[in-house]
Amino acid sequence: MPIVAMTREMGSLGTFIGMEAARQLGYEFIRQEIIQEAAREYHAAEQKLIEAIEQKPGFLEIMSETFRRHQIFVAAEVYDFALRDRVLIVGRWSTVLLRSVGHAIRVRVSAPLETRVRRVMERLSIGEDQALSLIRQSDEGIRARFRHVFDQEWDNPLLYDLSINTERISLEAGVAQLKALANSPEFQPTRQSLEHLTDLALAAKIKAALKAEEATTRLNVEVTASGGEVLLQGTVDSREEHQAVERIAKGVPGVRRVENQLIAMKERRLR
Repeated sequence: MPIVAMTREMGSLGTFIGMEAARQLGYEFIRQEIIQEAAREYHAAEQKLIEAIEQKPGFLEIMSETFRRHQIFVAAEVYDFALRDRVLIVGRWSTVLLRSVGHAIRVRVSAPLETRVRRVMERLSIGEDQALSLIRQSDEGIRARFRHVFDQEWDNPLLYDLSINTERISLEAGVAQLKALANSPEFQPTRQSLEHLTDLALAAKIKAALKAEEATTRLNVEVTASGGEVLLQGTVDSREEHQAVERIAKGVPGVRRVENQLIAMKERRLR
């Protein structure tokens, strides 16, 4: 069955559509589990992981290595959960991370601002100004992260296979549209699409493993994987870092062979 990846605006009813669609399809509904698993596996604070993908970054944070590390941890878990059969993932950049996966359906749920404000007021029993502030904070944070990390606009319709406006489309109709796509032939998994997802997941897992290790955490290594064969590219300072990256990559489950094309800059300068 296809993967369903969703993004939704606050107050759009997207979470409810996702939960009901998952129930009717017999899918696992995934959202908080990604943050929880990333925090457990990489010994990171859950709140910091959420902030790295949902809150508008400041200048110093953009320059921070911690910021980049937390994003890589979350991405690795998105791919890991996507490898499961019959999953619906809400948020966590899943729609853009899974963009190249042929059996991933990417859905955006939105509604006009005034509609969302009214819904948030009713749901949280708060005033209009507070509801508007919460919505704007959420929208601006996610939009800023998309721009900075992916150089994309969060509301770009070309990023999605289905856009649902819940001002005019009911929850039931939205679920029906999503289910129709899930059962359509063009989104069914193929050998190629499954292999591509496996390769993306393995490369992401290696990147996360490198960021989790003190010896390699500051390095930004380009990692590509194909059928368990891994290519490492980029620059490191020393031979020790060169060897550490290769050692960590080889230790990730699923890796069959590593081709290390990293350039150790200190050795290069000595030649």
